[in-house]
Amino acid sequence: MKRRQRKRQRPSERKRKDDKDRLSDLPDGVLLHIMHFMNTKNAVRTCVLSKRWKDLWKGLSHFVLHSKDFISLSRFKIFVYWALIRRDQPFNMHSLDFSRHGCIDRTFLYLLMRCAMQHKVQSLTLNINLVNDFELLHCIFKCQSLTFLKISVQSITRMMVRCPKSLGLMALKTLHLSNVNFTETYNDCADPFSNCKVLNTLVIDHCVLRRGTRVLRISNATLSSLTILDTLEPAHKIDLDTPNLCSLTIRTDPIHQLSTCNLPFLDELNITCRYTNMPNDPFIFTWLQLLGTNVRIMTLCSRTIEIINNLSTNDSTKIQPPCFARLKALKVYRYQYTRLSSEGMRRAVAYLLQNSPKPKVDIIYDKK
Repeated sequence: MKRRQRKRQRPSERKRKDDKDRLSDLPDGVLLHIMHFMNTKNAVRTCVLSKRWKDLWKGLSHFVLHSKDFISLSRFKIFVYWALIRRDQPFNMHSLDFSRHGCIDRTFLYLLMRCAMQHKVQSLTLNINLVNDFELLHCIFKCQSLTFLKISVQSITRMMVRCPKSLGLMALKTLHLSNVNFTETYNDCADPFSNCKVLNTLVIDHCVLRRGTRVLRISNATLSSLTILDTLEPAHKIDLDTPNLCSLTIRTDPIHQLSTCNLPFLDELNITCRYTNMPNDPFIFTWLQLLGTNVRIMTLCSRTIEIINNLSTNDSTKIQPPCFARLKALKVYRYQYTRLSSEGMRRAVAYLLQNSPKPKVDIIYDKK
């Protein structure tokens, strides 16, 4: 009887044996592709699985190094030195995603960036903390292999990180800058993006102008998508020279002076107003007149609609809204904290669109 049971188990045992390490039979390229979805710490850990895996991680070209994945910052630093900076064999680096909590040592950052530049990194994401006034490493902005760059800098003293006057990244297509200062390029004006010859997407988040600089000029002939989030102080001016811009998102206090070139291709406009002390100032119509002439899709928030409603009911400030001749769809995000009733919101939307063809209107309830 026991012998018969053993015979019955053998096919199952053989199946388990056949399936035991089927993953290791995959080609190196497939395994490396799978490892690219892991953080680098876990990818390196696979070296203990078997001889097949011992050196496989060394073929990685995508590196994700986050200090939160380590029990201490000292161990994180040792790992980065071992895995990247002090490696004794050549390797490829297509992308580097580096994030470190706590204030980073400048020498360590310099060595890491030099390593990335030497290996012609194409995609670089930096999320770091700093204590003192600091100018972003020039070697980053001299790296001609970069096509994607995202820098987010937190500082104990707010907005103390300086960006170079001009970014000469000839291959860069996507740029995301958070918490940096722009420095005067000429005549009280910061014009940092004009030398990025193939830039397609730009995001600037919580950025300011250094003392004495009054104008942020975004001048770029290839830029298609622009996002400006909580950036600049009220007295500063934004000047757009972006003739091929297709999509524009602005989330800020809409009280900045704004000037633009002709924007014939601007198809999508998203404006989110923050709080303002001037609820009856027609600045929003000034912005819409400049930006909304050619748009097909417009997205506004309930705060913006509240301002428009105030203008529509105040005889002293009541003005004719612009004509949105090509508008096909209007989306309004109604936040839960809005004080305007649903009827008031519909009335304000009707007032805004009175000189325009009737687009599709969606009021979306947002719980934020």
